Amino acid sequence: MPNETRSVEQDSQAGTPEPDASKPLVESVPLPEDVTHTFERIEQLLGRIHGTLDAGARERQHRELSYARLLGAILEVIVAALVALALLDYLLHGAVNSLFVKLAFALVLQVAALTAFVVARPNS
Repeated sequence: MPNETRSVEQDSQAGTPEPDASKPLVESVPLPEDVTHTFERIEQLLGRIHGTLDAGARERQHRELSYARLLGAILEVIVAALVALALLDYLLHGAVNSLFVKLAFALVLQVAALTAFVVARPNS
């Protein structure tokens, strides 16, 4: 009796042949040569567009060397050193004239550094 009972699933599979895994489900038709050439041209154009976009992204990430920005950064380091020396003079009870000269010179160099940074700013 166990051989006589069959499920509905076995009945539905009995009439349909199994698909061959080596054959594609849809037959591929060779494309005409002009369509193939068009696809190759589109692929080349898309590659060039991709390259242009990549170059633009790299350009936006890195700024060009600006001598004004470089000068401003160097002046900022000098200003920080002068302020540190003035603080050291104050803590060690140095001459007041020396302290004011260092702070005044640091102030002038700070204005020069800010001017260099403003000059280096892009015109946007």
